Amino acid sequence: MRLLIIFIVILVTTSCNKDTSNPQNQDETYFTSTKWKTKKGDDYPYREKLLDSVVYNDTIRELDKEEIITLLGTPNRTSNNFLYYTISEKRIGLWTLHATTMVIKFVDDDTIEWIKIQE
Repeated sequence: MRLLIIFIVILVTTSCNKDTSNPQNQDETYFTSTKWKTKKGDDYPYREKLLDSVVYNDTIRELDKEEIITLLGTPNRTSNNFLYYTISEKRIGLWTLHATTMVIKFVDDDTIEWIKIQE
């Protein structure tokens, strides 16, 4: 019985080790400006995984418009006091079937009023 318990403990502790030598095992949800701005073809491969770390980040919400553009890059679209960042798109050819966009609304003094996800 004692041998069985020792075996289970060893099995559990060795199976929980994370291989950090492989860069693909690194935390992909950790926000960096470089990852956010990365574009491959028409897609942004990291934005979907990084979205929560932007939308729910109090430090980012304290930035002004110029600082947001420096951090997140040029938005895909702008309109008055709104910045639109494409997160993901499902397409067939040229037609967009579904799109996820992060929208940032600024008040007149260029501070953030809200950040929302539009689908």
